Amino acid sequence: MFFEIQLNAIFAPLISAGMFFALTIISVSMSSVTTIFYKIFVDQVQMKEVRKNMETYRDAANAAQKEKNIEKMNEDVSKMMELNRKYFFLSIKPLLLSLVVFAVVFPWMGKEFVGVLVKLPFTVPFVGNEMGWFGWYFLLAVPSSLIMRKLLDIQ
Repeated sequence: MFFEIQLNAIFAPLISAGMFFALTIISVSMSSVTTIFYKIFVDQVQMKEVRKNMETYRDAANAAQKEKNIEKMNEDVSKMMELNRKYFFLSIKPLLLSLVVFAVVFPWMGKEFVGVLVKLPFTVPFVGNEMGWFGWYFLLAVPSSLIMRKLLDIQ
């Protein structure tokens, strides 16, 4: 209830400009905020290094598998899994912060945009040319997140 009142106050100017406009701005803003969380709370240099090392061990494991050297392959896979665990723990903080934002905003969006249909100028397979608020959110969030990641140099 508290967050609903706050969100209504924050987004009232957007909603008064139109539901489509408000939904678009909120969707792009939410994906941008989660990307910014990732940029702030994750050491990008360390993430790139971990990812590079994972690729090295994956290539080594594949080579060992082709050579039928099971012991070497298992060793490389084990190191790769260790790096994968490190990668996960490096990215958990922004994930948790993003989940908090989504846990607050999504229920509010579900109430505020119930029954809102976005008419598309094109047809989406299996969907048609109209979609609800969540479909529109998803359609905007994915590309805007990719664009933000490129702009902020996040791999």
